[in-house]
Amino acid sequence: MISAAALLSAMPQAAASPSPRSDQWWFKAWSVQEKVWPLSKGAGVTVGVIDTGVNAKLPELSGVVLPGLDTTGAGNRGQVDFDEAGHGTSMSTLIAGQGGGTTGFAGIAPEAKLLPIRLQTEKGNGDWITEIVQGIRFAVDHGAKVVNMSVGQQSLLCPQELLSAIRYAIDHDVVLVASAGNDGQGSNLPELPARCPGVLAVGAVTKASRAWVKTQKQNYVTVSAPGAEMGVVGKDGTYYPNGAGTSGSSALTAGAVALVRARNPSMSGRTVVQRLIATAMPVGGRKWSPQTGFGVILVRGAMDPVGHPVPGNAPNPVYEAFDKWKASTYRAPSVSASPASAKPKAARDSGGGSTLTVVALVVSGVLIAGGLATGLLVLARGRRPARPF
Repeated sequence: MISAAALLSAMPQAAASPSPRSDQWWFKAWSVQEKVWPLSKGAGVTVGVIDTGVNAKLPELSGVVLPGLDTTGAGNRGQVDFDEAGHGTSMSTLIAGQGGGTTGFAGIAPEAKLLPIRLQTEKGNGDWITEIVQGIRFAVDHGAKVVNMSVGQQSLLCPQELLSAIRYAIDHDVVLVASAGNDGQGSNLPELPARCPGVLAVGAVTKASRAWVKTQKQNYVTVSAPGAEMGVVGKDGTYYPNGAGTSGSSALTAGAVALVRARNPSMSGRTVVQRLIATAMPVGGRKWSPQTGFGVILVRGAMDPVGHPVPGNAPNPVYEAFDKWKASTYRAPSVSASPASAKPKAARDSGGGSTLTVVALVVSGVLIAGGLATGLLVLARGRRPARPF
């Protein structure tokens, strides 16, 4: 007769959850181990990571990195990080770190899978927008339910091809998340893809739940997440203890989306975003701020529609902006108006702006012609700090 102990030992055992480092303060702030992981660790959800690639051989990411895409045409499937410090790897460990390695770094959605999409951003080669578009469509076609874009390029317009890719993602129920930008103390210009309708733009807060000093101040900022006083893992396993930037905020928010979607597989992406907004904690008592949006996301509340109900008509500016753009772009022509009587329409930019915005872009073209085009092509972490943010 087989003993009960022997029978139990023969049964498959659930994998142990990684233990976060003591300085991964967002775990405690969000009560991840106590209240979130008992409900969801992201199982069954694939997160697209459009970035500099991912070091799939890093022990901290063991078993979670899927074959992805290298937009340069190289055959590494995005599983090699070409950034000097390893920006894409850092974002990936924030999302789905497995502990272990030399750092023991844990991600907030350790049972999610990562689909890496490598850009050529740092060298400025190729068409960056085309690469982002290619990455979004690849992620959607390969099963991602959320796509993280901790990257940015300053622009006053959202190009039509990028808007079309965003529509493709939303039509396939995929949530798009992007870093708001790190130039709040500088030019503070809007950035792609965060400023595009249909993209959840994330600002950064400190451990004290205050706006990080460099987080972008823009009307597209919707929510915020931890993004300062943070440790991150480089592509060679180096631990950087004082990272800061909206890149990390975006990655953690994408991880939160994975947790919510794993817990609520039938919940639409539109509702997931609406719930993240409605359950967020306002910063400084303000309902909305151009730095922190509607507040810091609270994962536990967002994933629990029973304990934290949200009305169906609650604000959802991310999708409302997308719906407005879609309606204006794809409106059926009127059959009552003849060509002779129809009045000419005012010029409209593809991001929902006005003719004034188009004129402003033409003016900025003088600067671009003067040699700043390459300088505008940067990762959202800022102007090359000495850490992978």
